[in-house]
Amino acid sequence: MTRGARKPDRGESGGAASSARPPAFLAEYSAIAEPRLRSFLDARVSEAARLPVELERPFSALREYVLRGGKRLRGALVVLGCEAAGGERAWAIDPSIGIELLHAYLLAHDDFMDRDEMRRGGPTLHAQLGRQTGSTHLGGSLAILLGSLCEAWALELVLAAPVPPERTAAAGRLVARALQEVTAGQMEDLSAPLGRELRASDVLAVQRMKTGSYTFELPLRLGAVLAGASDPLLQALARFARPLGQAFQIADDLLGTLGLPEVTGKPNASDLREGKRTLLVARALESASEDDAKRLRAGLGREDLSDLDADELRDVLVRTGAVQACRDEAERLCDEAIAALAPSPIAAEAAEALRQIARYAVHRAL
Repeated sequence: MTRGARKPDRGESGGAASSARPPAFLAEYSAIAEPRLRSFLDARVSEAARLPVELERPFSALREYVLRGGKRLRGALVVLGCEAAGGERAWAIDPSIGIELLHAYLLAHDDFMDRDEMRRGGPTLHAQLGRQTGSTHLGGSLAILLGSLCEAWALELVLAAPVPPERTAAAGRLVARALQEVTAGQMEDLSAPLGRELRASDVLAVQRMKTGSYTFELPLRLGAVLAGASDPLLQALARFARPLGQAFQIADDLLGTLGLPEVTGKPNASDLREGKRTLLVARALESASEDDAKRLRAGLGREDLSDLDADELRDVLVRTGAVQACRDEAERLCDEAIAALAPSPIAAEAAEALRQIARYAVHRAL
């Protein structure tokens, strides 16, 4: 979407996401990664079937959850980071599958903590296992443990990359640091509704830790490290990835609050019911009238928030200009990321793929 084009209204946000065609590199990567990911998970299900306690059904639920759609964005970026540094694609394939499993781990835990029931058009892992076992507690416990298994498998695949050991050691340290940031960011995100009202700058700082660093910077840097990248190249990738990670999270918040569930595959009122301090909320409170601010504060965090009440809160977000401000901010950050690609030591072919991915990842909600 170009500047000046008509922005989709609330009912169109999810449709814009669904109609965007994935860049060629993402489609190419998915064709390679999906069979490998399926084969890996099939082997884990077979191993579970041989255990003395019946765990084949929970492992099968995890398999279905991981394979149920998804853009495979993070895995593709591992491969692209490796190629941008002059590495061979084969070095990065298994680590890229690991990063997709790492993403599944974080999603499973996030779904449980947010008490979401739907992901990618189907039940979340804890919801499905709760129904299978007849116990909400056991279903949630199994989902957390399966997510932790995905984390372990991810590290195993990263450390098994066919590159010199000093590179795999550096890659392992990189993943460990990213996990620390993501975990601390998630703790901040969950605890934020209990504390003081966050300003927009505070929200952006939390999002940098929770999502921004592991969505773009971690996979690109991981692939580049596996290829033995130079410091200037790593810095160039970071200058691209950091603003793009923030733009991506803003776009995700827009979709999560304004998109249609039947299009996005997940609920659109859970952030409001959880009282999440998103940039949308922060911008709205900065410019809201006294009545709108009161209405927004009263509705946020109400577990019994009705769909009609949620619509009224969305109207506040639109009326205060918060929705447009967030769209503008995401556009600005996306432009900043793309501008960082030229001039840079990143090869022209890789840089063009990154430009296409940046526009696709952000404009899906704008």
